[in-house]
Amino acid sequence: MNDDNIAAETALGGIGMQVVFLNQFERIRGQTEERAQVFIGELQGIWSAGWRSIQLEASSVEDVWYEGMSWEELLAAFRHGVASKMREGFRPLLDGMLEEIPFWERRPALPMLLQCYADLQNVEETATGLRVWRRAKSVEEKKSAYLIATNRELQLLAVYIPQTLEELGQIPGFGKVKTERYGNDLIEILKGKERTHTFPLEEWVSKEIGEEQLSSWMFQQKEEKYGKALATVQEKRTLLLGIREGRTLGELEGELNCPRRKLMERIERLDEEGYDVLPVVEKELLELTPEESLQIETAIQQLGDRYLKPLQRKVYGEIESNEQEVERQYEKLRMVRIRYRRLSKAVV
Repeated sequence: MNDDNIAAETALGGIGMQVVFLNQFERIRGQTEERAQVFIGELQGIWSAGWRSIQLEASSVEDVWYEGMSWEELLAAFRHGVASKMREGFRPLLDGMLEEIPFWERRPALPMLLQCYADLQNVEETATGLRVWRRAKSVEEKKSAYLIATNRELQLLAVYIPQTLEELGQIPGFGKVKTERYGNDLIEILKGKERTHTFPLEEWVSKEIGEEQLSSWMFQQKEEKYGKALATVQEKRTLLLGIREGRTLGELEGELNCPRRKLMERIERLDEEGYDVLPVVEKELLELTPEESLQIETAIQQLGDRYLKPLQRKVYGEIESNEQEVERQYEKLRMVRIRYRRLSKAVV
């Protein structure tokens, strides 16, 4: 162990702390050079990760990103923290912190440059009009709005304002099918909108983005990505804790501020990953009558447990029900299916 590691152990909670990863970061601003370290350490089964500045001979922990027993949560917090620091201009002494090939060694692809430039522009008025169109089209086609066009695709349209189908085809996300289906509508909406640039876009967009702008934008995307991953891991931990402590589905819904259907899908995923979710399942199934529970189990035995719609028709028939009642039916089916699968595995 070298002197830096010994100093790190002392700074990171005492000599007992085992540093399992350490990397140095640098940032140069004018005549000022800043140095810092990221670390992952372990002490008696407790993992920690964080960031500390290095100033002359003094060294202190500035920010602990995670401390606990979950390796999954530690990695999510570590990646989010590293992306945040790299967005601020710090660069690692050892490359490959977030990707195998550092961004400064790669030639940026055109779609990335187009997205970066578009995200730096303020075109809210035009984007709002496009969102109104998307909402109407979503209702008309009875499909989710993001399947019509994502928020990012609408931003690209609002910035580059294609005036022909050929120009629309240069916008990332608008391939042959989407251009044929929605192209005329979009060209009509964007007709007459003022634009200060020309097509093809590749002839000028790379010249409009500085290296610092691009790197800051790229690491902001990573920071947001890893931030969402971290939030997902933390919600997972909270959900598992609530299940172990005997919370009902309604209580978990309020605690996590999560729609009931989405919460049910998360519980199913936890079950598929091997976590014990039976406490909440059994608690919710107390509301079923023995007859209804038997009907669902019999339908699963006859039709299999892969698809819910045939089960819903088999158990509850073709009678018209309101949306809330149908959702409740599917919730019961999901709960019984989880219990059925668990019991089947136990028998095997």
